[in-house]
Amino acid sequence: MEYTNVEKQFLSLMERTDFKNLSKNDVLSYASKLSELRPEVAQQVLAQFPELVKLIQSSMVEYKEILEKIIVSDDDSTNQVYGILNKELEGSHESRKEYIVFADKVRSDLSKCLDNPNLTQEQQKEIIDREMEIFHLVDKKDTEIREQEMETARMADKKDSEKKEFNLKTLRVASFVVLTVVGIGAAALGGKFDIKLPKKL
Repeated sequence: MEYTNVEKQFLSLMERTDFKNLSKNDVLSYASKLSELRPEVAQQVLAQFPELVKLIQSSMVEYKEILEKIIVSDDDSTNQVYGILNKELEGSHESRKEYIVFADKVRSDLSKCLDNPNLTQEQQKEIIDREMEIFHLVDKKDTEIREQEMETARMADKKDSEKKEFNLKTLRVASFVVLTVVGIGAAALGGKFDIKLPKKL
């Protein structure tokens, strides 16, 4: 068979390669270069250098495990953040409820004082002013809690955006590796590689 210049250079490189000392990056680089060869030449190379086939298979298995660990780790991190945010929201809701109950009790006690017929108009006005102050405090507290809830929602949205960005980057890297292997031809490698990518982006 007659080889192109690129194929000759690659074959020469393969003959000079010590397969025992190749890094994972070198293996992926070789696999990438293999995909540039004509299919029949790539098959001959793989048949002639079974060490490369084993290294590619080994690298793909390791890569798959690393990728899965990264995805699981990111999922765990996201779930932990969402758990914290949910607790914050629950705490805000409970705080609002307790504050309103307390304020209502104080207001109710003040209202009972108004039933006293011996109060002067000035004392009645003072009690009504205190009731109004309680209403304003409840409104202020409610506004603070709503702002805190909105900030919590923004944090959740930010984490969700980070998760989507992470998934997209992971997908790009995984796609490059998978396309490299597919370019060589899974049949030539004699194996099947199932890389589970994130379901949602």
